[in-house]
Order: sequence, then C-alpha cells, then structure tokens
Amino acid sequence: MPESVFQSKAWRSLAVGSDPANTVLAVDFDATGRQEARFSDMLPRLGGGLTLMETVPHTAVSNAVELVEQWVQPHEEARTQVRAVLGYCAGAVFAATLAERIAEWQSEPPMLLLFDPEISDPRSLLWQFYKTVGIMSSTLGEQDAAAARERAQQICEANADMDKISQELAVLVREIGGPALARAGLGEARRDELFTVFASFLRYLALASQINPLDQWRSAVAFSSTSPLNGMRAMRTGGIFVDVAREIETDVEHDRLLADEKVADAVRRLLNGEDLDSVAREQA
Repeated sequence: MPESVFQSKAWRSLAVGSDPANTVLAVDFDATGRQEARFSDMLPRLGGGLTLMETVPHTAVSNAVELVEQWVQPHEEARTQVRAVLGYCAGAVFAATLAERIAEWQSEPPMLLLFDPEISDPRSLLWQFYKTVGIMSSTLGEQDAAAARERAQQICEANADMDKISQELAVLVREIGGPALARAGLGEARRDELFTVFASFLRYLALASQINPLDQWRSAVAFSSTSPLNGMRAMRTGGIFVDVAREIETDVEHDRLLADEKVADAVRRLLNGEDLDSVAREQA
C-alpha cells in the first residue's frame, strides 16, 4: 500500500500488516476521555498480519458526502484492496457508504461488519447530552443537571434540523459545564478541549443523519449488545426495523462490545473466511 495512505490525515493506522489485501477499515469517533471500548481494544485478538486503519472524523465539512470522500480519496487513489469495513454505532452509517464506494474499484465488495449500528436522529443527540451531563452531575448538582436536561429536551423538541440541534446543545454544554468544571479545578485549555470534542461528536452524529444506510445494511453482519438503549435493540424500541444479513446477539454491554473476546474471535473468523452460520452458532 502506498505510503501516502498511511500519511493521510483522514486515517489513523492501528496496525500495519505484510499483506496489502488483508486491509480492514474501521469507522468510529475516537477521542480522549471516551468511556466505550475502541477498535484498538479489539485489535490484539484479531491475529497478526492485519492492516487496520481507523477514520479520523474531521467534521468541519459542509455535508456527509464530503466527510466520506475525505476517507475514500486516499484509498481510491491507491486502489486499496479492502477485506472488510467495520462500523460502530453511528459509524455504521458511514461504513455502509464507505463500503459501497470501495466496491466501485475492487472485484469483490468488502465485508460489512457493524457493532450496535444506529440511525442518527434527535434522540441520539439528546442521549449523548444526557450522558455528558451525567458525567458532570457530581459537580453540577442534581438541580442544575435536571434543568440542563430539560433545556436540552426543549431544544430537540423545538427543532427538526440536526445541525441546529447539535449546535445549540454544544453551546448549552459549554454554558452549564464551563463553570462546573472550573469549580472542579479543570484548566481553561482542558475545558475548551473537552467541549470542542463534544461539539465535533454532535456534528458527526448530525452528519450521519444525512445518510440512509438501510439498503447497504442488508448485506451486513451486525453484532448487538445487551444494552436496550443502543444499536438494533434501541431502533426496534423506537419503531425502526432494520434488515441485516445476520444479527449476532452477544452477552456484553454496549460500552464493552469492541473489547469482548468472543466478539473479536467471531470477527477474526469472519475475516479469515469462515462460514457465517458456524460463526453465528458459536456466539449463540
């Protein structure tokens, strides 16, 4: 694979293998302070020889197509032969489009493996806001935390535009979180870094809402955690029924899905070409 691919600011190399055809691309939003397991947690259990690259989500773009093209361009120019595309949460939306684009230049489409795939909507933004307020609740105080959640819900109910919701929630989290984190002794630079990452993540979710991945997901294998508020379980509760080639239910919660040994073993076996039915039976 050309060195220019590894030097691309759109991708982060997690592992570099010896076989160019054994390349896997992962779509996720990784950032400092993240509580969920990462694809880097899965990597040690996938076996040697694998090239694993993860997206860097530069969200200062005008739309989702532009974001995906940032990721596609270096691989399209290099004609990278991709074995599989992985997507976590809202990353599964982008992974569907990325896999579709890769199929344009290689003879076989890449395998599409999804982990708690989610459609992005206002509830996604609200849930992430609630999680962030929950992390700060000991410093905020319950009364202020409750008021912040109420204001966030009003913002979501008053708007249909995901960009607008993400922007207003980003402003709100700075407004309520700035003084709270200052009281906790966090310096201004660190506070600004955290709020910038949160705003970028909300923007990432807003961009994901511009893509309809359902046709591409029909060919995917989806790993579902036990968490009722995440992935396909959450979508079904919300009245969204998604067709995938195979759903593999796990016995692990959402936050640890990418670090689970059995999940990683199933992914390794699929990447090695083992039969999907036999892999699924092992997970049951």
